[in-house]
Amino acid sequence: MTDEGSARPTVPRTGGAAVSPQPAAAWGDPWAGGRHPVWYRPRFTMSHGTAAPPGPDHARARALGWSEIAERLDMVLHPVVGTHSGRVLGVEAVIGNAGALGFASPDDLLDGAFDSSEPADPLRADNRLPDIVQAAHAGALRLFAALTERASLKLFLSIDTRMIAWADPLIAHLRVEVERHGIHASSVIVMISERLPFFNLDTLCTGDPAAAAAHTELSRLFKTLRSLSGRLALSDFGAGTASLPLLTLARPDLVKVDRFFVQTQAADRSRRLTLGSLINLVHLMGTQVMAEGVETVDQYHVCRQAGCDYIQGPLVGPPVSDPAVLTDDCADIRALNETDKRAARSDAALITSQTQSIEPITLGTPMTVVFERFRRARDQTFLPAVDASAEPLGIVREADLKEYTYSLYGKDLLSNRALGKTLDEFVVRCPVADVNTKAERILEVFSASGGAECILITCDRQYMGFLSASSLLKVISEKNLAMARDQNPLSRLPGNNMINEYIADALLDNQAFWIIVYLDFDNFKPFNDAYGYRQGDRAITLFAELLRKELPQHDVFVGHVGGDDFFVGFKDYDGDTAVDLIGNLIERFRNDVESFYDEVSRQRGYMIGRDRDGNERHLPLLTASAAVIELPRAHAARSADDIAGQIAVYKKKAKQSASKIARARMETCDAVGCGGGAALGVGAIGSG
Repeated sequence: MTDEGSARPTVPRTGGAAVSPQPAAAWGDPWAGGRHPVWYRPRFTMSHGTAAPPGPDHARARALGWSEIAERLDMVLHPVVGTHSGRVLGVEAVIGNAGALGFASPDDLLDGAFDSSEPADPLRADNRLPDIVQAAHAGALRLFAALTERASLKLFLSIDTRMIAWADPLIAHLRVEVERHGIHASSVIVMISERLPFFNLDTLCTGDPAAAAAHTELSRLFKTLRSLSGRLALSDFGAGTASLPLLTLARPDLVKVDRFFVQTQAADRSRRLTLGSLINLVHLMGTQVMAEGVETVDQYHVCRQAGCDYIQGPLVGPPVSDPAVLTDDCADIRALNETDKRAARSDAALITSQTQSIEPITLGTPMTVVFERFRRARDQTFLPAVDASAEPLGIVREADLKEYTYSLYGKDLLSNRALGKTLDEFVVRCPVADVNTKAERILEVFSASGGAECILITCDRQYMGFLSASSLLKVISEKNLAMARDQNPLSRLPGNNMINEYIADALLDNQAFWIIVYLDFDNFKPFNDAYGYRQGDRAITLFAELLRKELPQHDVFVGHVGGDDFFVGFKDYDGDTAVDLIGNLIERFRNDVESFYDEVSRQRGYMIGRDRDGNERHLPLLTASAAVIELPRAHAARSADDIAGQIAVYKKKAKQSASKIARARMETCDAVGCGGGAALGVGAIGSG
């Protein structure tokens, strides 16, 4: 079937007669009369920038025509899972049969629909993108409406940026479809894709009046897109065309990080660092983060450690075309969380103990009820606001209602739905954090919010309560006190309790590559005897400071066992990289600690002192040695005693090595078996 003229597709709908979407021609041309001051006129086509004829892959599409393609669109739902719980919290709708319709991908289909560069080609004669987008949205809503447990789920609908100029009719069409299928509007979140540019950044940077008008136009756009559910999402973040400006201007509620930073990042430290930095930046703006394209357990652990709130990808399950197949949780992710001992050391219990709970008000609540709530609780200056699924939207401040409270007819006006404002117009955005978020991260988000009354706390996106400034300070204070009790008083580094917990994590998580390093001083006793304990303490303090300076602090664990013994832990580091860092640390310490000796000893390169047996000897100057024990993926280590035994062996080898480093690797389950009481295999792979 081919298109005839400019006929628009008729989209069949479940449970009623077919309804024809409003034709794109009726929406008008935002670029009529020349260049638009804000929106780019996209020129992206199936040939990615040039007007080359469609290849043989589009023969099927040409045979069908756009009307038939729109009718045959099949949508699929990609599950979105909570990182800390494994619960399915939402779905993203994507075109699932682009290949069967003659296109290489859903993006290729959308590009083809937009292409109007060749009037003689029925596939490229007109811009049919509005028709395809309408049909896709209608199909997604039909599929979502068929889910039996959709009340607690969110549906993410992607908006092609070439449709931005038609935002008003697009959202109006969505409102009709949402109401028609009996879906609560708060369940549908519009997601802007950054795949293509859509606004002129230069216009926003100029100092003339056009800049103010451009900002006004963008603000109106984001308000329109957000108006459907009160929320807005941004996808392809970090690899899009205007990620940081768009993040700043749109202030989305959720950001989906591009798969580039997720896939292979477990083995690529630079991507891992970038992912962590991006997530931290987004969280500081009070926005939650989803990671797409998560395929492996390693990638899941990296995303979780970096602070991702939600994940999406093959690991959590394939896209769903049958609503009955979608489950309410992902068993694999739930199992990973239950066996992840790090969860037991999270700040969740501490945060929960300080979280204050006020019954929230639900969007749509009459204003008379809101006034009554404030009247009954005179000490409350705000009320948390949630949507129909108990997900927080922000707060309603009593101060914002005073204008109407003390006005003669103010309350009456607000109570009249036809004349007054509704509750959603008084909702003020407020920072939100999951209860599993580290306390320090919550403090950063709260501090960056610019004087917010509180930070709302959620569990699996559901409202739990809030932390005020004083409550948050209590959380931080109690955590710091607990850490101080375990810190070594001299070096201020974590002590044995945290070191033991780190080793326990390494034993439990055999899906990551762990490197454990045990360092101690050589010739420390004669130095301490000759120069006194205060000089010995200075040497220990110097080494502790070098550990902080020479090793990355964000993803390397450093501890102080006691005396002149120290501990370093690496996770998912290349072995050679870790050894190089330790080697540089030892060399730096050897050079710096020479200044603690007298001039004669420095010139000689040794000191005259007595060894442990009391014999006078020429003793080398102070240095450090390191036993490096690698725990590869699927390692066979069973207990901390296994690791301690190998540390003892290789510590002696390190002291005899010219490089002061001895390196060993635990054998894997494949090599020695992982049955009960399996032997531990160790092989030296370098001793300096």
